[in-house]
Amino acid sequence: MKLIIGRIILLWIALFLFSAAVFAEVDSPSFYGKRTIGPVENNNEKAPLSFQRRSLVLTPLEDNKQNEEPQFLMVEKGDQSIQPVINAKTELSRNEKLLAKKAHYYFERNWNPSTGFTDSVQGYHHVTMWDVASDISAQFSLEGLGLQSKEMTNKKLEQLLTTLSVMPLYNNQLPNREYNTKTGMPSGLYSSHKSNGNGWSALDIGRLLIWLYIIEQEKPEFSSLIEKITTTWVLSSAVSKQTLYGTKLSKKGEYYRQEGRLGYLQYASFGFLLFGFDVSESYQKKHIEQVSIEGISFLIDTRNMPFSTSDPYILMRLEVGNFQQWWDQLNTIYLLHKAKEERTKKHWVFGEDSMNKSPWFAYNNLFFYGKSWLSTSSGGKPIEVFQVFSNKVAFGFSVLFNDEYALNLRRDVINNSLYSRVIPTGIYSDSSVNTAYNINTNSMILSSLWYKVNNNSPVIKRDAMLKVMQGQLKH
Repeated sequence: MKLIIGRIILLWIALFLFSAAVFAEVDSPSFYGKRTIGPVENNNEKAPLSFQRRSLVLTPLEDNKQNEEPQFLMVEKGDQSIQPVINAKTELSRNEKLLAKKAHYYFERNWNPSTGFTDSVQGYHHVTMWDVASDISAQFSLEGLGLQSKEMTNKKLEQLLTTLSVMPLYNNQLPNREYNTKTGMPSGLYSSHKSNGNGWSALDIGRLLIWLYIIEQEKPEFSSLIEKITTTWVLSSAVSKQTLYGTKLSKKGEYYRQEGRLGYLQYASFGFLLFGFDVSESYQKKHIEQVSIEGISFLIDTRNMPFSTSDPYILMRLEVGNFQQWWDQLNTIYLLHKAKEERTKKHWVFGEDSMNKSPWFAYNNLFFYGKSWLSTSSGGKPIEVFQVFSNKVAFGFSVLFNDEYALNLRRDVINNSLYSRVIPTGIYSDSSVNTAYNINTNSMILSSLWYKVNNNSPVIKRDAMLKVMQGQLKH
């Protein structure tokens, strides 16, 4: 009798594991759910809000452990395959190639052929324009790294651009804050409203414009599609008083307000600058204050909701280059991280990232309302168990700088990715893994690798960048 019961139990366990494996293979989302975009509005309405970077806020379905065979990467203390940052053609190490393949898998698995969009988070079929820019960046990087043919890249870009050219716009002006990656239709709040959504993010659009410009320069066969997009979209609506403005629709009405804070504002404004818009106010040293973070001077934005992360500075350096302007604080941010490690004997790498638990998205701020190294939700509420290490930011640092700290960051990202089929987001303060597998993490690591093999050069050529900054580029 005991033998029969034992066999029944073993059979039940086998069926359960088989079902779980099938489910994981079919979809295996890391989480899904509703989203809020940007900071929540103040209930007291005392101070007018200015819109910030978008965020994806989701609710969990399951903790995705990705039940697939892990790809082990060999990591040794004296890894001789590590290459220094030099201005010459650089080959990737074996470990870096494996990282690239992991990131590649994310875009293969989560691409939607009906629209050309890639899911923003694994298993979550929605995307912002910021994410679309990450998608384009990844496609270029995959081709540049030899992981994807030119024909496949062009096929994916053509479908993506076609969707951008025909998808419904918020109030027939600009892209809504999010879209369904399967249908190309507006999603989120008010998606079924006659407005086609709840507004636009000028920051998201600005980043996308950088990559539309890159497509036009590198793949001129898509010029007509780019022109159709940029002439159909009323881009001028996102520029007011020589800076960026976003729109948000709520129950109380439609709000049109200045958008962007130090770092994010200058990066996104560059996209509009590329298409001939006067955004000079975005680059003025106004609303700026200097603070000290553990003895290092750091510039902050004095306006409300001043999220300050590493992301826009790294993206600017990878895509556009080193401006050596007052607002480019990448070198300072790198020094802040090194000093933090020296003091705590632990790696702290802060950036904005999706989370696989509440509040589902975090701005890990270098400085926020008087406090340094503070992780907050998109509404500004501090997070107790926060992400202490961002894999994408760490890897970006590792290709942009050349010292022992940069090499250690590279090893950490490799170690953090050992048991995942795609690259996980990061590590929490309790040492657990943030398994919110997402487009921005895998895209930035791909673009960092492409930057490395591309003679450590940004995507936009320096002569074009200088012409833009001098107001000489005519589009």
